[in-house]
Amino acid sequence: MRSTYLRFLSLARMASKLPGLPALDPVEERLLAQLAAVWANEHHPTVLETLRIDEGISPRTVQRRIEGLLVKGIIEYQNDLTDQRVKRIAPTKLAEQYFARLDQLMKAAQGGQRI
Repeated sequence: MRSTYLRFLSLARMASKLPGLPALDPVEERLLAQLAAVWANEHHPTVLETLRIDEGISPRTVQRRIEGLLVKGIIEYQNDLTDQRVKRIAPTKLAEQYFARLDQLMKAAQGGQRI
């Protein structure tokens, strides 16, 4: 029997091919997952904070992926409340749909259900 995690990974790979959700490359998925962990703590990181969010990805690569996620409508910039020069990164409704879909896939993997 396959593990729940392996079932989830298999289902999650299919999620990026579903209509209505933009295709993400592996680095974008990794960056988005790390941003989600920060957002879960009710914090919207600055662009500068995001550039250093993953030691395994160069800041230039992170910057390019931020730009890609902006174009795909997954994230948006928000002005900082205290300093208008600072831009914060926040999820969009599309990001919420993406995470909701992953949540459904995780539940399906746990129950051994087919999607």
